[in-house]
Amino acid sequence: MDVYEAIEKRRTVRNLTQGVSEEMLRKLILAGTRSPSAGNRQPWEFIIVEDPDIIDKIAEQKYLQNRTIAPRPGATQADVDAAAMRQRDMYKNCSVVAVCHKEGHEQAVSNWMAIENIALAATAEGLGIVPSGFWEDYPYKEAVEKLLGLPDDYELTAMLLIGVQEGYPNVEYPERQRRPVFSWLHKNRYGTKP
Repeated sequence: MDVYEAIEKRRTVRNLTQGVSEEMLRKLILAGTRSPSAGNRQPWEFIIVEDPDIIDKIAEQKYLQNRTIAPRPGATQADVDAAAMRQRDMYKNCSVVAVCHKEGHEQAVSNWMAIENIALAATAEGLGIVPSGFWEDYPYKEAVEKLLGLPDDYELTAMLLIGVQEGYPNVEYPERQRRPVFSWLHKNRYGTKP
């Protein structure tokens, strides 16, 4: 699969049936480390999390975090709780990788470029991937960082859930609603169309 096909086919897959081998995780992570980084600092650190107890505790922090989301119009707290439960359950039947970096904004940007490379490589391998984020200034991210044993000057960028997609390769995804092509393109100044 060439890179343009991988870009077109990449989806955030939430229905995973099993994890992948450590060899495959290493291959995907290596693809991530081939991304550009600010000042070529290569700030990324990756933790393959295999311990079921640690995974359960991280998933619980995700659940607790997502229960704090205000219900959308027309939704109830029960709807929010159900969605939070689905987020927690995504940590089952997959491989879990923590992506971390030394504190500092440009470091996080570099890590997100590495995560995109990993997502494209996973897509090219026929695998599903979903980044699972923890928000700044909430206790849940700090709890996960402690579970992972991160030094004080490091922080979690995101958790990556990687695995075999349910129904792959015959799974059909609904067409994604995209803005019209080039409707987002401007020339010289915002609002001036090419």
